[in-house]
Amino acid sequence: MLNAADWTIRLNELATEANVPGAALGIWSDGQEVLAAHGVLNAATQVPVTIDSVFQLGSITKLWTATMIMQLVDEGQLSLDTTVAEALPGARLGPGDIGGQVTVRHLLTHTSGIDGDVFTDTGRGDDCVERYVGLLAETRSVFTPGAAYSYCNSGFVVLGRIIEILDGQSWDESLRARLVGPLGIT
Repeated sequence: MLNAADWTIRLNELATEANVPGAALGIWSDGQEVLAAHGVLNAATQVPVTIDSVFQLGSITKLWTATMIMQLVDEGQLSLDTTVAEALPGARLGPGDIGGQVTVRHLLTHTSGIDGDVFTDTGRGDDCVERYVGLLAETRSVFTPGAAYSYCNSGFVVLGRIIEILDGQSWDESLRARLVGPLGIT
């Protein structure tokens, strides 16, 4: 049985240790829900976090993308050692095209060497992920694949495009089919 008080204490410990100003935690297990909150929403305003606080979506899509990629691995549609060049024929990563060196594993672990801070807005629509990946042909590498770690937003967009190609539909549609629907998320 989950104990909300214990999880609140644990969240406070972890957030304090990691110097996180505010966090909310939700656990659903065996039909039981536990919610906990810690800290403040904004260090300047000191507005406290509650269990109903809303946080910017941000990198939660990385978890969804990684989950869908691992489903595709389990289905045998690719492996962690599949290269970008194999998964996305014609896509180029940088002027020297390192797509033949960058694997799904590199992308998932932020070790691809791709510049991770490309924030070009490619708009909305079913082709926005494809357009973004197309722009990476001009993006420099920051290190040789596997040589270092650097948080890489761009790499997760490439993973999103791999999902689109293998599922034959947009990332959004794959998300609905693979996770949102089966989990009953609204």
